[in-house]
Amino acid sequence: MDKNVNLSPHVVILGTGASRASYLHSGCVGKPIPLMKDIVDMLDLRSSIIEAGLDLKDIDFEAFYDELATSGQNLTLKKNIEDRVYDYFSQLHLPDKPTIYDYLIVSLRDKDLIATFNWDPFLLQAYRRNRVLRRLPRIAFLHGNVSVGICYKDKVSGLIEQVCSKCGQPLKPSRLLYPVKHKDYIDPFIKSEWEVLSQYLEQAYLLTIFGYSAPKTDIEARRLMLEGWKKNPTFNLAQVNIVDTQPSNQLEDSWKDFFVRQHYGIQENIFDSYLMRHPRRSCEALAAATLMLKPWRKNPIPQFESIKELHEWALPLVEEEGFSGSKGENFSDMPLSSKNHTLT
Repeated sequence: MDKNVNLSPHVVILGTGASRASYLHSGCVGKPIPLMKDIVDMLDLRSSIIEAGLDLKDIDFEAFYDELATSGQNLTLKKNIEDRVYDYFSQLHLPDKPTIYDYLIVSLRDKDLIATFNWDPFLLQAYRRNRVLRRLPRIAFLHGNVSVGICYKDKVSGLIEQVCSKCGQPLKPSRLLYPVKHKDYIDPFIKSEWEVLSQYLEQAYLLTIFGYSAPKTDIEARRLMLEGWKKNPTFNLAQVNIVDTQPSNQLEDSWKDFFVRQHYGIQENIFDSYLMRHPRRSCEALAAATLMLKPWRKNPIPQFESIKELHEWALPLVEEEGFSGSKGENFSDMPLSSKNHTLT
């Protein structure tokens, strides 16, 4: 069976659209998750901005915050916005039913990576309730996360409720990277997460981009991703999948630098993607279809009413992987790119 094993990683990159789709998939609970265009009113920032004497006509939050941050003025307003964002996102919770993030995590293996730009805690919440399966993907938080804690003194990261493995002090909230045009990525934790993504992109056989539109304020992020992807020795064979509701021609134009010939697919629904049609076997299935001209029969992941049912369905696939000698590290409690690790 080893000849059917492909240890190249499947890398999934998530934007805000992925978190919103996951949150709404089984019916949201509590507060809604905002997109950047909604954030001013959802977080009730308008009154604070008016009190600071700033113009709100046709406000674009990303452009507004970029100007606020780069000008160095209105520091009280800037801190107020950041505190409200952190508090709001920290209070979000997934519903009890399986969500897209649950299916996504279960559909990947410990050799794979999910890299997210999102601040919300949904991905970690989904990971922790699926960790009984053990062979789950790594996660990298490219713009920080409200569920991640850091000890900057000892350069250790972990979950926000944990203590530092070296000094025993409670971990402090990770920095959230806000929408500015010129992001520095010099924060030790965020820098480390980007290094992990680059390493995986250089080895990946499949790249899925879900709900991420590469906005104008993410110029540096796009450059770093493309740089790692084009270093990949299998770049000419690898496949890119875009999952987004935007028109196909816009997505093709936006991501064309990442494509080789026709080695890409565009879907509106994540369940129509290669990942969900061949859960935990996406790279093997792609290699069989493209290199050996022997397409595999689809094994689409069903949608369930409970997490337990999802685990029962996935367990035979996980057990079958015992032969593979998968090179990824198993994290029973933490999916961070480095487990309570020393940052670079």
